[in-house]
Amino acid sequence: MGGLGPRRSVCSRDIAPIRNTETGKETEGVQKTAEVVIIGGGVMGASIAYHLAMRGCTDVIVLEAKSLAAEGTGHSGALVRQHYSQDVVTEIALRSVRIFEDFEELTGQRNVFQQTGWIKIGSEDMRVEMERLIVRHRRIGVEVRMLSMQDLRAMIPGINTDGVGFALFEPRGGHADPVATTLGFANVARSKGVAICEGVAATGIRLNKGRVAAVETAAGTIQTSLVVNAAGPWGGRVGSWAGVDVPVQVTREQDVVLACDDESLMPRYPVSNGVDRDYWRRKDGSMLLVGDGHPKQSDYADPDNFSREADRPFGKMIMERLHFRLPEFAKHARIVKGYASLYDVTPDWHPILGRVDAVEGLVLCIGFSGHGFKLGPAIGGLIAEEILDGKAQSLDISALRLSRFAKKELLQGAYAGNQA
Repeated sequence: MGGLGPRRSVCSRDIAPIRNTETGKETEGVQKTAEVVIIGGGVMGASIAYHLAMRGCTDVIVLEAKSLAAEGTGHSGALVRQHYSQDVVTEIALRSVRIFEDFEELTGQRNVFQQTGWIKIGSEDMRVEMERLIVRHRRIGVEVRMLSMQDLRAMIPGINTDGVGFALFEPRGGHADPVATTLGFANVARSKGVAICEGVAATGIRLNKGRVAAVETAAGTIQTSLVVNAAGPWGGRVGSWAGVDVPVQVTREQDVVLACDDESLMPRYPVSNGVDRDYWRRKDGSMLLVGDGHPKQSDYADPDNFSREADRPFGKMIMERLHFRLPEFAKHARIVKGYASLYDVTPDWHPILGRVDAVEGLVLCIGFSGHGFKLGPAIGGLIAEEILDGKAQSLDISALRLSRFAKKELLQGAYAGNQA
């Protein structure tokens, strides 16, 4: 199946303004035709639009029902790391790090990536898999080193190392601003002629003889031959419009933000803690964002109707964990806010990428299971290759295709739960 060639943008604006029922704001009608329509305005949709535009394909519309980065992306923990079980995902993460490192030069967006380094903490039972992964990661080009307990205590003053069997450090890791990342990609794409339509919801996909023919929206119909499903928690619904069963479940995930009376106690490094099953990183310089990890009981949710507030028992649980692991910090810390957002989770906790065999012109970019933000910068380029070249050329992503579920070729994580 061939790819699409680059063309200049054609942007018709002759549809009357419509009123978005959720925001109450009027928005312009969308243009009537497009070479590519991307459903979803999170980091994936914006990154795909950016990479398409950089290759000269600007007859593109991004549809976002709310605002850019409004849901999962904007509430992401936004840790940046490369420690993954599957080599293909590790390679994607490494490519994303390179983009984050050059983000200001590439997009003009400043102060997006804080390259502090990233620490992984694990139990002794996890050591064998961790050592195996380190060997594979170094072959790919990931910079990583083991930390002694003395190193760990020096890097995280006051940490209680009970139950910690190992720790590793990626100096090129860190954390990023998820909203600014999305806006950086979107602004470049928009400047090159891509139509970014916020407040315009996709409502259906029209097929003709098994091929994509159009996308229905609240602002009118867009004739197109190629649609990218980057709708995150709504990805299963969007797939059903084209008659495709996409195995994505939606889970509600919570985070809290802590302030500390003694800022010198605030952990400097972002940490993924596989012992206590949580993660943390600095937020806005003077606060700490803390989230829960897996394995845990999933809190399945309706993406259109879920509680966006963090539960009081959740905050209590997080503080109990911190009192054990970071006792001095926790003694002086307090929760100042909490929130909940959504994951789009696949059966093997790995994403679904690429063209769909059963529907010509449908490309999937969903199912990131909580790992998507850090992969988004590079995935945009791979999906652009799928669109323009017929398939991803620079990296074999066939293991991440939808067909793996029918073939029962699910991917495995090295650790428990979603530590993919």
